[in-house]
Formats: sequence, C-alpha cells, structure tokens
Amino acid sequence: MKKALIFTALLMSQAALAETVTYNVEGMHCGSCAKAIQAQVCKMDGLEKCEVSVGKVVISSKTGINISQDQIQAAISKAGEYKITGSSKAK
Repeated sequence: MKKALIFTALLMSQAALAETVTYNVEGMHCGSCAKAIQAQVCKMDGLEKCEVSVGKVVISSKTGINISQDQIQAAISKAGEYKITGSSKAK
C-alpha cells in the first residue's frame, strides 16, 4: 500500500511539472482555420493536452517527451499558410 501511494505521488508530481506552451498563430482568423490546425497538431504523438482556438494553439507534452516549436510549426503548415508568431510557457 505504501509503495502504491509513493508511486501515485510521483506520477502526480511529474504531471504537475508538465510544461504548457501557448503558441500565437498568424493567419488563423476563423473556426474553420482552427479546426484545420487542430486536425494536424492534436494528432501528434506525445501530447498530453492540445487545444486550438482562433489565433492560439495550447499544448502540453507527455512527461519525457520534447516537442519543439519547429515540429508544431510543421504540423500547423500542413493545415495551410499559418505561422507561429510567438509563444509563452507555463508550468
């Protein structure tokens, strides 16, 4: 029982350390744009969280997985001529 509690606490602490990145995306002006980008970005392997709204993509990668801005940009570009113009990180 004690091992199970320690394991659970460890998993929760790792999840708490997951970094959330918000990308500002130029050229995404409507819901259709957001859906097209969501279809490309949110299917990427290694994502814990993926949310797309007009002008923004918010992702969190799974523990131990590093997803670069270049990888996100490549997925966004598959949806059309959109460009990441900035990003911010939060824990």
